[in-house]
Amino acid sequence: MERRYFDNHTHSYFSEDSRMNIDDAVKVAYERGLRGICLTDHLDFDAPPGVTEFTFEVPAQQEAIDSEAEYLGLNGRGGRYGDFQLLKGVEIGLQDISMPKIRKILEDNRFDCVIASLHLIDGHDPYFGEYYIPYDYRHAYGHYLEEFARLIRVMPDFDILGHYDYIARYPDYREATIYYREFRDALDQILTFLAQNGKTMEINTKTYKLFRGRRPELDIEVLRRFRELGGEALSFGSDAHEITRLGDRFDWCRDMALAAGFRYEVYYKDRKPCMIEL
Repeated sequence: MERRYFDNHTHSYFSEDSRMNIDDAVKVAYERGLRGICLTDHLDFDAPPGVTEFTFEVPAQQEAIDSEAEYLGLNGRGGRYGDFQLLKGVEIGLQDISMPKIRKILEDNRFDCVIASLHLIDGHDPYFGEYYIPYDYRHAYGHYLEEFARLIRVMPDFDILGHYDYIARYPDYREATIYYREFRDALDQILTFLAQNGKTMEINTKTYKLFRGRRPELDIEVLRRFRELGGEALSFGSDAHEITRLGDRFDWCRDMALAAGFRYEVYYKDRKPCMIEL
């Protein structure tokens, strides 16, 4: 079986909202023809009142991944899964108040990959809907993108920008897609920073699932603009919290990437990019 893709964005039982067993994740990902997975568990500090703080014990997560890789003979150890890669990652939730904690976590630990995401904004978790109430979609989406553009400059120690259109998942607006033509200025700030600093943007397939009667779409013009600005590769992430979604729609990701002018998917090992030709 040709192993074509790497799932850069998955969540094990160390994430507050996941129960995915590491052994099961490896087995299913291997059976689906993936080259590997990176467990990028959630670290979202300083949650607003009434919202769960998503944190985990990093040494315990890393020890569990290392032990599993050794036991199964992964990462080039010659086990029954061949060259399958099981890597250590983290998905960091950016907030100004959390920056000292984020920097200490990254200083004290060695990850293969760091995803920078924006899950909490203006004291709200968009999942619950309150963030959107005062705004129309243009302000709600535009403000989120502008804040994201600012925060990645405050904390540039990351590899992949996670789901730039996360904010489109949860509102009641009819407008379910972030189009480049409508949010050009804010998106250009993000994409220019990524391209100029060797960072990667991801196609996150969870965003494009049906949820509460809405299904956001990926605007290919965002990908094309990233390529135009000098982006070299894209990351594919299922954002899986259960094994059924590992590698979800990665053939579609490949088609979108190729149509936007990309030749490579990328994953990170020891914070260094590894290219996979599409």
